[in-house]
Amino acid sequence: MCFAKAFIAMIWLILLATLVALFYIYTYRCFKYWENRNVYFEKPVPIFGNFYDVAIRKKHMGDVLQEIHMKLDENIPYFGVYIFHAPNLVVRTKEMIKEVLIKNFASFPNRMDYTNEVVDPLSAYDLFSMKEEMWKFTRSKLSPAFSSGKMKNMYPLMKEVSNHLHNLLVSLEGQEVDVRDLSKRFLVDIISSCAFGINAESLQNKNSKIKAMADQMLDQRGFVRSFAVFAWFFCPLLVDIFRLPFVEKESSDFLVDVFLRSYKERKKLNVKRNDLIDLLHELVGEKSQNDLVVFDEIKMSAQAMAFFNAGEGTSSILLTLCLYEMAMNIDIQEKLREEIRKTLDSTGELSYENVLEMEYLDMVTKETLRKYPFLQLLQRYCVKDHTFETGLTVKKGQRVLIPTLALHYDPRYYPEPEKFNPERFRGDKIKDLQYVFLPFGDGPRKCIGARFGLMSMKTGLATILKDFEVVPGPQTEIPLRFEKAAFFTTPESAQVMLKLRKVA
Repeated sequence: MCFAKAFIAMIWLILLATLVALFYIYTYRCFKYWENRNVYFEKPVPIFGNFYDVAIRKKHMGDVLQEIHMKLDENIPYFGVYIFHAPNLVVRTKEMIKEVLIKNFASFPNRMDYTNEVVDPLSAYDLFSMKEEMWKFTRSKLSPAFSSGKMKNMYPLMKEVSNHLHNLLVSLEGQEVDVRDLSKRFLVDIISSCAFGINAESLQNKNSKIKAMADQMLDQRGFVRSFAVFAWFFCPLLVDIFRLPFVEKESSDFLVDVFLRSYKERKKLNVKRNDLIDLLHELVGEKSQNDLVVFDEIKMSAQAMAFFNAGEGTSSILLTLCLYEMAMNIDIQEKLREEIRKTLDSTGELSYENVLEMEYLDMVTKETLRKYPFLQLLQRYCVKDHTFETGLTVKKGQRVLIPTLALHYDPRYYPEPEKFNPERFRGDKIKDLQYVFLPFGDGPRKCIGARFGLMSMKTGLATILKDFEVVPGPQTEIPLRFEKAAFFTTPESAQVMLKLRKVA
């Protein structure tokens, strides 16, 4: 009996030792990938690769890439990292970035290599996740919604929301205000109006249901949501195992229902508002047998939700951070206010044309995007073996990363990168920053809603600063801390407090 137990124990020990040995051999071989190709890399940690600190929520992924980038000589065009056991190439020169995003786009057309129609059909069919020909077809159909002409036609909807914002500011004058909440309510109302065709009334009603759903949809401060986003980008197996939707399901279901009810009502009454619903209605009417994508309710909802998330989420955070920088840099704020007041139309109001005309407003906005890129890295998947001009070959299925945060803080391009300095973008200086200023990406897959997001953010900023001053208050956090576990740039605190004062 004792012999039998000892024999069984020995068998288990042998099996365990074999598994450990096999795992070691597998890990050793995986982590030799960059060494065998004479590509610089830093020693990885078993299982986690170079992203152990990201996995334990100690650092942001953008921070890890930035630390490596800043160590290297400027003549080193790329380096390798391991995300878990997968080798990823990080390109860091203008020439290689141009190769990936534009010159050899056919080799790197996809942002995502994974979708799951069962777990999250909305994310599977949105423009961000679509691949190659389906993406190309859908983008061509949606692009007219974001033309300058469409923006101009849509601007009265933005202006109506900005009037509500002004009325709220008057009531808050002299108080310390959570500008993160204020920015969120402003952008929720703009996106709801321009994408869903409804008035969310979150500026008038702080307890707006739509705003509450927007708050929880992509809230990166919680473990579950940040874990889900990380899994979608870097470990799809976890999505399959735990059935993790990219966006929070209760909120997305609610907003899809709002969108579809508005769509059907508008269709029934034949009402036009120059918004996204009008365009989607036209696409449904134009369908033909050769269409690669049929815009049914799911696919229409997917585009509306992507527009909502990208527009509200990105722009509200950036407007928050821009207001914070204005409070920290009063001289810049005063200079911007002077331009805003000079450029107002004859009635003292904002218009589409005069928002576009404001050069310093554009510079301030760009510097905010430079200092706080919402996406701290870009990723592209190689769909066929590709040899760079440097001679390095990446294989089909391999991921290439562009370290946006590292580039935006590289002193070669941005002297004193920690300093908020809009003058970096005056006049033709932006030409020298091509491929190293990437808040919306570049090339064919540049963010389709960039023009809309910028116009929304500029309108909100101009509405606030033309009559009000933002300054630090007793509750203002200095310096502002950021959530390390979030995939997107996100303040750590749920509130960003600034004092609001009326100016003569």
